[in-house]
Amino acid sequence: MPFFRQFSRIKYRVGFLIFPLFLSSFPVYSQTITDDEPRRENQFRGEVAVAVPLFNELFLTFGGDLRIGQVDEIRFVRGEVGFLYKQKIGKFFFVVPRYRYRAEQLFSGASATENRLSVDGIINFKISKLEITDNNLFEFRFQRSGYSQRYRNRLKVSHPVKIADTKIDLFVSDEVYYEWEERAWTRNRFKIGFGRDLGEHGGYEIYYMRQNNGFSRPGDLHVFGMEFEFETKKLFGSKKGI
Repeated sequence: MPFFRQFSRIKYRVGFLIFPLFLSSFPVYSQTITDDEPRRENQFRGEVAVAVPLFNELFLTFGGDLRIGQVDEIRFVRGEVGFLYKQKIGKFFFVVPRYRYRAEQLFSGASATENRLSVDGIINFKISKLEITDNNLFEFRFQRSGYSQRYRNRLKVSHPVKIADTKIDLFVSDEVYYEWEERAWTRNRFKIGFGRDLGEHGGYEIYYMRQNNGFSRPGDLHVFGMEFEFETKKLFGSKKGI
């Protein structure tokens, strides 16, 4: 159940179900890096994902996450709401355009809101029991501080295993970011972990992530995280093609 583990349903990260309280309360500031902010940090992240089918392949999505770190107290750092549409092209390729409104608060006194448009080109195929997914994501970000764009590539390999009567998927992935504003590859995220389906409309993933980023603080992270992914029933009509 990694990201887009099964294309018969959409899975997205979304934050602990009371995130709408934070969407309206976050002040809007641009984040500036100061020397007193640490470069490295250890974190725990809890993320929940909810997708609501509307019509055919159109989904309403909600998102957010809770983080525990060394720098600040426990708190919600992100809430979001948006829409996405997925289109399969051929046997192995998917295109997913998406819109999101996001509110973030990463540091005390440093908050921001953002309108984000993105297009994700996803290649997914199997070689024997190995499942290989390559995400090519282009993001267009509209913030109070200005407009920016970036490219993200994530290559993920997973393999099913059975422990007693429990089936899980082991996975490893690596994601790199290219920022046009910086004209540089700014971030690398390496992940390893496992996931499991919890029936037709949900699943979870537990992982360790190592992030390196010299352009933000804290940018070098050791992260232990859990993601829960859910899909609700369709709001209108029968659920076809999902």
